Amino acid sequence: MNVTSAPAADLAALYGRYSARLAAHAAERLAAAGADPVDEVDDVTQEVWLWAGQQRRLPGWEGLQVMTDWVVEAATSERQDRLEVPVGVRLSGAPVVPLLDLKSVRSVRIEVAEAPESSSLSLSPAA
Repeated sequence: MNVTSAPAADLAALYGRYSARLAAHAAERLAAAGADPVDEVDDVTQEVWLWAGQQRRLPGWEGLQVMTDWVVEAATSERQDRLEVPVGVRLSGAPVVPLLDLKSVRSVRIEVAEAPESSSLSLSPAA
């Protein structure tokens, strides 16, 4: 793994040198993995730069590439592990409404108020 050891090479210089290249590499990897690169490229590159800033010695381009590949792999496997069920779709055999215990059901009294007869409101069509 390529490591930058020059004292003048700090994270800002590394970011300035490789940020556009890293974003392009991350977008390419996300697209190859079937993820939406537009939505996820910022998250991936942010995680890579955070990792780079926490290292004792700053990584070079090869180190950033390897870390990007790891982050993309972790993000895609996490997304695949998450079960997503679209609204209105349910597994066959699953009840539409969860079963309730009769002890948890409360009786409710519904009252209907009557409209006063002198009301100017009418539900009949206008003549």
